[in-house]
Amino acid sequence: MVKTVQASQSKIEDWSVPFNHSEAIAMTAWNPTAACALAAIVLAGCGGAVHLPDRKISLTVLSSKPDEVSGGDARIAVSAAADMPGQMRFRLNGQRIDPPMAAAGPRMEGVVSGLADGRNTLEVSYTDHGGREVSAALALTNHPVTGPMFSGPQQQPFVCRTQESGLGQPLVDNPDGIGHPVFEASGVATSDVATPRGRLLGHSRYCAIKTQIHYFYHTGEGFKPFDAVKGYATPPADLKTITLNGASVPFVVRVEAGTINRFAYTIAMLAPFPGAADATPRFDTTAWNRKLVYWLRGGVGIGHQQGTAIWFSSGMRGIERQIISRVLAQGYAVVNSSGNEAGVHYNMRLAEETATMTKERFIKAVGQPAFTIGIGGSGGAVQQYLFAQNRPGLLDAGIPVQSYPDMVTQTIPVADCPLLEQYFSDEVALDPASPWKSWTRRALIEGSNASDTVVNPLTDKPGSTECINGWQGAVPTVVNPVYKDPRYDLVAQNYGYPADVFAKVKWTHWNDLANIYGTDSAGFAPSPIDNVGVQYGLGALAAGQIGKDEFLRINACVGSWKEASQFVMWDSAADPFDARNMQRSATCRDPAGQPAPRRAADLSAVRAAYTSGHVFTGQRLDIPMIDVRPYLEPVLNMHNMRQAFSVRARLFDANRAAAKNQVIWLTTAAADQPAHVIDALGVLDSYLSTRTVPAQFTDSCFDASGAAIAAGASVWDGILNQQPKGACSAAFAVHASSRMVAGESVKGDVFKCKLKPVAAALADGTYPQAARFSARDKDWLERIFPQGVCDYRFADQGRPARW
Repeated sequence: MVKTVQASQSKIEDWSVPFNHSEAIAMTAWNPTAACALAAIVLAGCGGAVHLPDRKISLTVLSSKPDEVSGGDARIAVSAAADMPGQMRFRLNGQRIDPPMAAAGPRMEGVVSGLADGRNTLEVSYTDHGGREVSAALALTNHPVTGPMFSGPQQQPFVCRTQESGLGQPLVDNPDGIGHPVFEASGVATSDVATPRGRLLGHSRYCAIKTQIHYFYHTGEGFKPFDAVKGYATPPADLKTITLNGASVPFVVRVEAGTINRFAYTIAMLAPFPGAADATPRFDTTAWNRKLVYWLRGGVGIGHQQGTAIWFSSGMRGIERQIISRVLAQGYAVVNSSGNEAGVHYNMRLAEETATMTKERFIKAVGQPAFTIGIGGSGGAVQQYLFAQNRPGLLDAGIPVQSYPDMVTQTIPVADCPLLEQYFSDEVALDPASPWKSWTRRALIEGSNASDTVVNPLTDKPGSTECINGWQGAVPTVVNPVYKDPRYDLVAQNYGYPADVFAKVKWTHWNDLANIYGTDSAGFAPSPIDNVGVQYGLGALAAGQIGKDEFLRINACVGSWKEASQFVMWDSAADPFDARNMQRSATCRDPAGQPAPRRAADLSAVRAAYTSGHVFTGQRLDIPMIDVRPYLEPVLNMHNMRQAFSVRARLFDANRAAAKNQVIWLTTAAADQPAHVIDALGVLDSYLSTRTVPAQFTDSCFDASGAAIAAGASVWDGILNQQPKGACSAAFAVHASSRMVAGESVKGDVFKCKLKPVAAALADGTYPQAARFSARDKDWLERIFPQGVCDYRFADQGRPARW
């Protein structure tokens, strides 16, 4: 029984049209002749006679799960006995329909349109030679293409950006002032540039546009649109040709653009050159290799905006342009949605929903791919790991580039960065000869890399840390409810929104997902940020790299973040580490003084992070993944290589058998990244096509020329096991995090540690004998950690049992 889901929103007109009306679509009708050809035998209904036994018929939906249809149409398949005579009969909700069906191997398939929102019943039947009706039925639950499907209530305010994507203004869908203002003028407003506005036509709640078809050609440097005047009369002089299946063909790409779930999507694939000036471009999939790449973008965003589509004449980023061009040239189709850009929002339920609906659109518009491979960097890589865990079947393989296991657990050590950097800054201000004036020394506490030569963006002088060069400003943009990206005000002004449109928005990741985390009576969402019991620098103390006095002083003074309701606006120039929003103490350096307080997580927020699928737990990874990353530690980039091993450690801990599905490729130079991504695509294509594991699907590292340094199962030994270092782990140092220095494992998945009394820690060997804590030291330690200290032998105390 398929559960009925009542959709709450109306469908935008013309969204169910599969293709642009200017295209001629070749489709073989399912008629008696086609049935005979498919059967390859002569039947009574086709001019012959034969005695036939009973046969069954099956009806399936190809484009989605039966209860997750969207947009009013679905691609279906019918399989029946080869002796099926005559025309099939279709009924939708009891009414006869005549969907266009075409032969697809041993079955017939096509797109059924006209589904109502909510539950629908689709039936197919035929009458056999005995006069009996043979039938099959399928329950389909349809949702509006505007969404939502399962992600929960949609945000308002929500800025539409279809104009910036080159797709025109969104369609007016309400006269009630809800959503994006739509004006009579056709100029383009952006977050930077205003445009003259005419009469207000209405508002767009769903940011929808009518589906559009565009053609672009490749010059060898990038994509360009065809000349609007010349059309397709003659090939442009700068049109590049490519070799496909042994033939030289023009590098022309057909792009379908539209909106799904309020986000802008594109579907791109090779297209034969359109032809003469008066020719109508024809939808032709002959150059498609029947395989799909889902492109996912990175970043960390706080929502309330649509984002922009990948546009082929502008808007592509450097590496993105290189990789997508090569992927298309090999015959793959490429699909993308602005809802799958983590810099637009970091709601992974919404991203999963958008990818599900967008892939469904591809299958309806083009056909079912043999398989789908994800490609994307940073937040786009995170999406792949989380989709593999939360949504089996959405992707068949993935190439996460510069990935993290997830972004929510990254907030655990990243939230420490400003606290520690503020401490070091205070120490140097009090004592110019402080040992913390040495940038590399800070790595002893922060764990991540530091350098005395890399230029610091805050000082424009040599000397910095990953906490600064990689993560500076990240915390306020995620946890500060009153910090708003100034571009939102420009958007409000330039698009004609009311001046106070964002007045009630609380700009935190947790509030962005308020339907997941919930809110208190004042509208603030709970946060899992926690550092109660965390002993910063414990590993450095144990190694004799810092003394007991420095260890105690760090932990007494590091402090914590305030509650969301206490935050004030961040002044990045005067207060680079946002100290005004920290809990601190003026007397913390005195053993008899008041230690700065720590912040405890809201356990409901921790549980919600797990249950909503925002934490990669390692329990599921059923598809092959090649984790590709350049070695960026020397430049203090946030995409450090520890993250790949955090993924693997979680897999080892939760589902060791699944760890074989992740391999790690490390490259010496970032410039090699596109070539290695394309190589990884070839390996995964072979894996999926042959259903055998290629020799290249193995851990590897590469030198500056792109040549392999080493490959094989043991190259990363010494990182997650006690074996001697492998060839790759010996060549590339893996750095830690502040929580690893404090005793946590490389998994990095403990929001809330289990606490043990300080007396127990003093007795069980937590501290080195060389520390020799005095009575005064022990008293100071007790006052710093009145609730106890972290015992990382135990799992996250906020993690639900079944996760």
